[in-house]
Amino acid sequence: MALLDALGAKLQTDGVGTLATDIFLSVMPDEPDNCILIVEDNGVGPTQVFGSSSYAIQRPRIRVFCRASRNDYPAARAKAVAARASLGAIRNSTIDGVSLLSVLATSDFYPVGRDGDDRPVIGIDFVGWVL
Repeated sequence: MALLDALGAKLQTDGVGTLATDIFLSVMPDEPDNCILIVEDNGVGPTQVFGSSSYAIQRPRIRVFCRASRNDYPAARAKAVAARASLGAIRNSTIDGVSLLSVLATSDFYPVGRDGDDRPVIGIDFVGWVL
């Protein structure tokens, strides 16, 4: 989970939220209403460089889900905008020991729907370029 930890730390550093309070990794709890979830998704295979037998560049896909209070779609979207701006700004950085060449959005914002408590959830997809 080093990558997820690094991305959560980036969101926290940029003031988008606080880890384990309203930014969660892998599992979104029932509370609080307004929160962000970062999960790994099926990524593109790693790349070998210059004939190396080890993988030099990994390209994981990451999904970010932003949830808000019931009937507050604008708040979920605003959180998604802030998350995309924060993560999309990563270029040639080392965060929590993870070397990231970049994190690029691969989708626009999309409505995931509503959870069991009728709270809106918005998603954004990213691909990371990780050394």
